[in-house]
Amino acid sequence: MRTMINWILRLAGGLIVSTLLWIAFIYYQLENYAEPDQVYLMGTPFAYGFVFLFLCGVVFFVIAFFRMRQHPQKLRRTFLVFASLYLVSSPLVILAFDNYLLVTPKGIAYNTLFSLDDAKVKRWRDIDQVVLDYDYERWPFHDDRHLRLKYMVYFKDNTMIDLNGYNSPLYKQTEFEALHRTILNNKIRVKTMRPLPPDVTPDSFIYKMYHAK
Repeated sequence: MRTMINWILRLAGGLIVSTLLWIAFIYYQLENYAEPDQVYLMGTPFAYGFVFLFLCGVVFFVIAFFRMRQHPQKLRRTFLVFASLYLVSSPLVILAFDNYLLVTPKGIAYNTLFSLDDAKVKRWRDIDQVVLDYDYERWPFHDDRHLRLKYMVYFKDNTMIDLNGYNSPLYKQTEFEALHRTILNNKIRVKTMRPLPPDVTPDSFIYKMYHAK
């Protein structure tokens, strides 16, 4: 019984420390890139989850090192496993959080997942048009089809980004609405590819995006 209690306490302690480190990491990233008059959105749900698992792994390996300090052979093997996982995972953590959207008074910069170079800010006047569309997708364990917004920004240099892709850091409704207002305020043309299905109600997010003025 005492062994189980000790195990639960170590597990709870490790998760608490990992959570605090995770919060500190995100806060540092936000503060590091914070500038007046600009919005910096970083990471995706995948990136946040991956970083949390990475920090959990580091914390529990450190706990294991402490417990094995009297057993050099076990400590050496465990450290080799940790070093291998760390060398593979740490670059992925950096790349995951280098996936960001930067909105400034001059324009926007979108750095995609696994992009090694920092994205350059493209001015609002460099945007040719914004195209709204949607896809049907089916939720797991649910029969109804879900309508997913496609928010595609076309630039005059023939490049395009979908700001509602699965790896986009822009995924909150309030952030979408704020960006769309900025798009409209800069007199950028907004085009809809096709009408919405008749069952889409006026209180839905995609309906509001389609009819924003």
